[in-house]
Amino acid sequence: MIQISAELLALTSEPALLVRGGRLLYANDAARALLGPDCPDKSFAALFGRDIAGMQAPAFVGEAEVAGRRFLLRIRSMEGMRAVFLSPCEAAGELLGDSFLYALRSELMQLNVSVQLIRARLDPVDAQSLRALRGVMQSLYRVNRTLQNLSVIRGTEQGTLFFRPQPLELCRLLRDLLDAVRLNVQTPEIVFTAPESLPIHGDPELLEALVLNLLSNCLRHAEGCTRVRISLRGAGDQVILSVDDDGCGIPGDRLHTVLERYRYGGALAEADRGPGLGLTAAREIARLHGGTLLLESREGVGTAVRVSLSRAAVPQGTLRSPAADYDKSYDRVLTGLAPCLPPEAFDVPERK
Repeated sequence: MIQISAELLALTSEPALLVRGGRLLYANDAARALLGPDCPDKSFAALFGRDIAGMQAPAFVGEAEVAGRRFLLRIRSMEGMRAVFLSPCEAAGELLGDSFLYALRSELMQLNVSVQLIRARLDPVDAQSLRALRGVMQSLYRVNRTLQNLSVIRGTEQGTLFFRPQPLELCRLLRDLLDAVRLNVQTPEIVFTAPESLPIHGDPELLEALVLNLLSNCLRHAEGCTRVRISLRGAGDQVILSVDDDGCGIPGDRLHTVLERYRYGGALAEADRGPGLGLTAAREIARLHGGTLLLESREGVGTAVRVSLSRAAVPQGTLRSPAADYDKSYDRVLTGLAPCLPPEAFDVPERK
């Protein structure tokens, strides 16, 4: 259960912790950057004060000084643990006004723990219950994806997104990612072309999220698509990522809205296509890497997305945390492509 909860907390860009027995069990990258890399196993009371540590309420909000700054703490108890989210007090008003996001994340964690307990006890020959559980798992991953994209968009707008740039081989990163994608996506065909080496200084998790958002957009919206071409090439001090599909294309009267959040479709019949955050999040990740995102589409021909990335860009004013070991969890693929994968993709006897 601790691993499940930690994976959920890793999806948010704000500092987040798990506490049990008065000590920190887990801190995501943003929390480690704020509290220090050795913060796990420290005393909760020593970090945030005895008043907050001694509160017995199942959910509450408080303030504490951390690293010389005042932070809002939002705390929720679950299964003998506490999930703790930290936000600078100057952003507290907006976060409290948007409290449904915090409530959603907390309830999602509780639901995920419950689903995992049911999965562990499910009779594998009970096909009907297994189908139902697959559907629940897919819905959980879809909500996770929405929260992940919201965290990216809000974090870049507010200047609170932790950016973890490091030297990496972008071609190798995408090859490994697409190999994992192909395990569950047989159609349309995904073709990847790139040079042997293309070094870049960037955040691997954000770059992976960018590609998964663009690929998800193709798989969900490009009706009739038989092939998605993904390519990389160097262009001076930039790298150009291209994602092209041969699907139905975007009608001209909608093309100008596709980069606006919550505006992909517009018709009630298309509400199940999602909140329209994927392309917006991808654009913000490109901007964070010193580039931009351009989209062109012709109805009946297909859609092409071009993303430019600076080879070595660290925008001023961006919060940075020390480079950490990159978690190539298969859960990232399940989250990024949750709306597109078949139900069987979520039938995983053991967490990968």
